[in-house]
Amino acid sequence: MAKKMFKRGALIGAATAVTIGFAAAPASAANVGVELPYDRGEMRFIDDGDRFTVCDTRADGHGVTGYLRALNHLTGKIVTLKSWDDGGDSGCDGGNFDVRGNTAHDMVLCWNGGGACVVSRVFKENE
Repeated sequence: MAKKMFKRGALIGAATAVTIGFAAAPASAANVGVELPYDRGEMRFIDDGDRFTVCDTRADGHGVTGYLRALNHLTGKIVTLKSWDDGGDSGCDGGNFDVRGNTAHDMVLCWNGGGACVVSRVFKENE
């Protein structure tokens, strides 16, 4: 009986933690980031000013390329809106791009030495 009550309590506790996490997410959802494995690079979206940065964080002779994508609501296809490259120089590259309205966006970051790219979570301007 005690084991059964403990399991129920643990399940309720886990469900509560997930609910609190979802409830708290919109407050911190404005800025989004994605990182490549092995510290090869990172891409960030800073909501204040709609600024994107792409950073090559490993001096391995290969740069990184970051892509901003959006869902086209008319065709249902994902389209690339902008891309930025970084590598071979100090600092990060990037720029501004107006992320508008209720359109679903994501970021894709690729290491130019091959391998799989990484994709951020989906985000919208009005989160």
